Amino acid sequence: MKRFPGKKMICVIMAMTVMSFSVTACNESDDIENTEENAAIQTEATTEAPKKDETVPTENTAPGPIINPTTLPDDVESDVEHAYCEITGYSNYEGEFKDMFLSPGDKVSVIAPSSLPSQEQFDKTIEGLTSWGYVPVPGNYVLKADRTLEECREDFMNALKDPSTKAIFCIRGGYGSSEVMDTLGEDVIDAIKNSRKMIIGFSDITIYHSAWAVAGMPSVHAMMSGSFMTLSEHCAEVERFVLQGKIPSYRCETGQYCKKGSAEGILIGGNLSTMTAVMNTVYDCTKAGKPYILFIEEVGEDILHIHRSLEILKHAGVLDRAEAVIFGEWKDIPSDFGGYGGDSRGGEFTSVEDMISREFLKEYNKPVAFGFPAGHSNIVNYPLLMGQKAALNVGTADYTLAWN
Repeated sequence: MKRFPGKKMICVIMAMTVMSFSVTACNESDDIENTEENAAIQTEATTEAPKKDETVPTENTAPGPIINPTTLPDDVESDVEHAYCEITGYSNYEGEFKDMFLSPGDKVSVIAPSSLPSQEQFDKTIEGLTSWGYVPVPGNYVLKADRTLEECREDFMNALKDPSTKAIFCIRGGYGSSEVMDTLGEDVIDAIKNSRKMIIGFSDITIYHSAWAVAGMPSVHAMMSGSFMTLSEHCAEVERFVLQGKIPSYRCETGQYCKKGSAEGILIGGNLSTMTAVMNTVYDCTKAGKPYILFIEEVGEDILHIHRSLEILKHAGVLDRAEAVIFGEWKDIPSDFGGYGGDSRGGEFTSVEDMISREFLKEYNKPVAFGFPAGHSNIVNYPLLMGQKAALNVGTADYTLAWN
């Protein structure tokens, strides 16, 4: 897979309208407590017509400045080697949940249904949502240091049932979402359906994305407090667009481990180890009864534990039932594969992708994409619309991901 020198990434966003062609460069981050400021990329605006061989989406209303493609600033180092990816356009969401997307002035519940956030994460989230034009409504126990599981549950259910708020924005991930969900029973799925609210977050929030998919509702796998702490201005706009119902279409570079083909299905998944906790629960999205495309990413786990988590999904039939699989980024994975390096599997593994290809994909005859730039990177983390029908097309040179 082609990489960029110095672990720096070129991330191109083409915002095309019927009358203009726009390009935006962006870099994203996650909810990890990293308070370094990423320099915003600023260049002169230009307008040019689309080339004849380029496909222009029929609908594209994403606003924003017109930015020329560029690399990261010299003083910003990427923490993951990112594959090349670009946004080829935006389309307005026109599905049955159109009313769930946000407009300026909407109230948004702000909760921490996983780990306890810091004061800075809380403050930045409130300030950031306000700057986006929303009215944040914090839960009662978001910052309570000795909060109980019952209090976490109460904040979550209050956010679901509050008729004045339009969405639920999580401050951070961490651990504990499955404990909250396990206290709610089967009635929680009906509560999610009745709320008609999206939930926004990633990492441990994968638990909630799974529940939303079971309920048949959309959710957004995206940055949390990191959106307003380490994320560049122009990448934050991509997430802001998605919350408004302006959905991007992605095109990424095909690597050596990808498998060609096309597939459609609702997009489910998120963090790999967290996904193993949803198996056989009332909020198990892999048994929602709809064809699905599985997205997986991981942070901080060694290759042995990644293998073990994938074995759990394989044994549960999750991989076989998937119409396709998209692997995101692997963050902070030990380079020393130790006792599970592949020496007894036909030679040492050269990467996580190599291990997955050799151990899980030999007889897998469905589309597989590697390197989609979403996960736990502090620089790049593209938003994904979960629980809604998506299309993956993997070709020889590139693969595309778009929503119908």
